[in-house]
Amino acid sequence: MTLRFDENKAPYIDLGKDVRLALDFTEYSDKQSLEKAQNELRETPETIESALQELRELLNNDKDINVPNNNDAFLKKFLRPRKYYPESAYELMKNYHKMKAKKDFVLDNISTEAIRVALEERVVQLLPNRDSHGRRIIFLEMGGKWDCSKVPYPEFVRAAHALLTIISLEPLTQLNGLIYIVNFDQMKLSQLGQFSPKFVKHSLDYGQKCASVRVKAIHLINNAKVFDLMFMIFKPFIGKKWSQRIFFHGNNMAALQKHVDPSCLPTWMEGTCQYPELDGKVMVEFLENYQDKYDELNSYGYSQKS
Repeated sequence: MTLRFDENKAPYIDLGKDVRLALDFTEYSDKQSLEKAQNELRETPETIESALQELRELLNNDKDINVPNNNDAFLKKFLRPRKYYPESAYELMKNYHKMKAKKDFVLDNISTEAIRVALEERVVQLLPNRDSHGRRIIFLEMGGKWDCSKVPYPEFVRAAHALLTIISLEPLTQLNGLIYIVNFDQMKLSQLGQFSPKFVKHSLDYGQKCASVRVKAIHLINNAKVFDLMFMIFKPFIGKKWSQRIFFHGNNMAALQKHVDPSCLPTWMEGTCQYPELDGKVMVEFLENYQDKYDELNSYGYSQKS
């Protein structure tokens, strides 16, 4: 497993057997994606132009938020999840940046160094393959392999947000969205102390109301008795849309594979794609190449507030 660079000097992680983890920030131009964008997001040249113009006007009249009004790619990041309705995209942008400005949350000042331990511990991972619907897959380890003394829950959320942030810059991910797979194997009672209701509410509000990416499904695996206690803390804060997108699979990987094709999953998740478990240190190296993007995004928004 090695960090390499392609002919355009873009980094990728070579996992062997033609499997690689890479990011792609270029606009999609293939017929299938363009048709999907039109059908699901109302994305046509006319709609894009009109929505960008209206969103710019809304932002120009808002003197409190600092964002790059002239950056089409940045604005599309918020327009696509809201199907090119400018006012809805504007509300999403405000919600996100207000959440980012909260002193008691973890969206501000994202850096690779800040999430290094979570990546090295492999409790938060970006899988190399998209699923059969073109969705990114983020894997979260919340079971026995999660050492809370090394990665407390707030830092866990920070790392998950950092991965979501970088993939949300990919046009294909803006179109197709992402799915989570969360593993609770051998979760311990002692881990329940990580989940204060206040912070759980913040993290779920972020995911459901503020994140600029389409969360299409949340697959929970190996969810046993301790999970049931944890879920009681989360359940009051889960809205209708997410409640319809959460799937409980227990230890039945065949049930998971009815939703996620085995060819998209690694063998350690009983899939058929053969590659080793991701080396967290290599993932750190990979993301360090995108610190400039994190720095740019960190500079936008509102001033800090309580």
